[in-house]
Amino acid sequence: MSDFIGTNLRLVRLFHDLSLADLGEQVGVSKQFLSRVETGAEVVSAALETSLAEALHVLPAFFYHVDPNPIADEQCHFRRQLTTKVVLRQVARARGEMLKRLVGVLDQHVELPRYQVGEADPDSTEAIEHAAENFRFLFGLGLGPLSNVTRIAENAGAVVLKVHGLAPEIDAVSFATKRPLIALNGSGRSACRERFGIAHELGHFSLHIGVLTGDRLTETQANRFASALLMPRSTFAAECRLAIRGTRLNWPGLSELKLRWGVSKAAIIFRGRQLGVFSDDQARAGYIGLNRHGEAVQESEDDQIANEEPEVVIESLKVMKEHFGVPQSAVAREMRVQPDLLQRLLMLSMPKSTANVVSLFGANAPACGDQE
Repeated sequence: MSDFIGTNLRLVRLFHDLSLADLGEQVGVSKQFLSRVETGAEVVSAALETSLAEALHVLPAFFYHVDPNPIADEQCHFRRQLTTKVVLRQVARARGEMLKRLVGVLDQHVELPRYQVGEADPDSTEAIEHAAENFRFLFGLGLGPLSNVTRIAENAGAVVLKVHGLAPEIDAVSFATKRPLIALNGSGRSACRERFGIAHELGHFSLHIGVLTGDRLTETQANRFASALLMPRSTFAAECRLAIRGTRLNWPGLSELKLRWGVSKAAIIFRGRQLGVFSDDQARAGYIGLNRHGEAVQESEDDQIANEEPEVVIESLKVMKEHFGVPQSAVAREMRVQPDLLQRLLMLSMPKSTANVVSLFGANAPACGDQE
C-alpha cells in the first residue's frame, strides 16, 4: 500500500482554514504530532486516518493520491495587496488547488474550450499594449466595451469560479496550469472589480509564464495589460475626453464612461493618465475626490452594473449529470472528497443571460463577441 502523503493532509487542512492546533483538537492529537505527520515524520494509525478523513470531509484515499501535476510557485498568481500575510495566501492557494482537482475531473468527461491565451514579453509598456490588442484581435473583440469579461476568459480556455473564504486582501488567485484557473473572491466584489481582476489574471497568463509574481513590477505589468484589454487606447483615449470639462474632471462624464465600459472610475482615471488624456494634477484630484466621497473601495454606480457569473464549471457539472449520468456525488468521489466539501468549493448560481458574448454551451456559438 502507498504511504500516507502528509502534504495532502496539509492541503485539505488549509482548504478548511484550520490551524494545526484546531485540527489537532478535533482529532485528539497535538499540533506538534500533526506537524510531523504533514512532513512525513510520523506514521498515521488507521483510527487517526479515519478521524482526519471525517473531520476534513474527504475519503481516506485522498491522503494517498499522488498529484501528477502539482502547482509550482511560479504558476501561482495573486491579485492582492503586497502585504497580505503568508497564511492567507496559503489558504487561497489551497482553495485554488482543490479547484484544480475538480477541473481535472471535469476535463476527463467534458470537452472544455481549447486554451488560446498567447504569450508575450513584458519588456516595455508598448509590448504589453500590443499583447492586449492581440488578445482582442484573436477573439474578434473589436475595440469597444467588453460585455462579459468572465465569458471571454472562459472562451479563451481558462476556468473561472467564485470561491468562498478568500481573505479580504485577495481579489483573485490564478494558476497557470495545463488548464489555467482563476479563483475570484466570492465575498461581494463589485462587477467592475471582478472584471478588472479577471483581465489582470489574463495578463499574468500572457506575460508571466514561468515567472514568480506578486512583486510591484509584475503586478504593475498585469495591471497595464488589464487596462489595455478593457480600455483599448485607439478608442478609449478619445472617449475619455468626456471626463474633462475645461481643466477639471467631469464627474457625470466619468460615471457615463464607467457604465459604458464596465470599469471603475478609479480605473478610468488611471487609464486616462496612462494615455496622456489627464494630467498628473487632474488624476490626483480625481483620486482625492473619490476618497472624499467615500468611493475609494465602493463607487456609487456599482449597483447599476450586474456581476458576471462563471459558466464552465456549473454547466460542465450539469452536462455530466444530464447527458452522461454522472452526478455531483460521483464527481466528489473522483476527487476523493465528500460531497459537502465539493459543495463548499462551489458557489452554485445559474449564469444570467448577458449582452453580446455568447454562451460557451450555446449551439453554433462563436468564440467571443463585442459591440462598439
